[in-house]
Amino acid sequence: MKHRVLIAEVDIKLYESHSLKDKRKLRRKITDKMKASNNISLAETNQQELWDLIGLTIAYVAIDQSRAEKKAEKLENDICKILEQDGSGELIRYYTEII
Repeated sequence: MKHRVLIAEVDIKLYESHSLKDKRKLRRKITDKMKASNNISLAETNQQELWDLIGLTIAYVAIDQSRAEKKAEKLENDICKILEQDGSGELIRYYTEII
């Protein structure tokens, strides 16, 4: 059994953000929901100076390759659902790497 690490880089375009304060509020809502429903580490790593884009990096340790792939799909679906619920933005880039 070989453990795998899933790294996901996510860019989210925000519709309801008109300042960095709005961005922080929306980012916190998204990250709190993601952390509550998944066993992940998550940080804002890109687009920090822009008020209408969020760049997140997500890390997850899986038992094997297939579980890492399933988690990658679930994370993408979860992000899309969170954004669709209130129309606050859209997922514009989702890149994963499993090592």
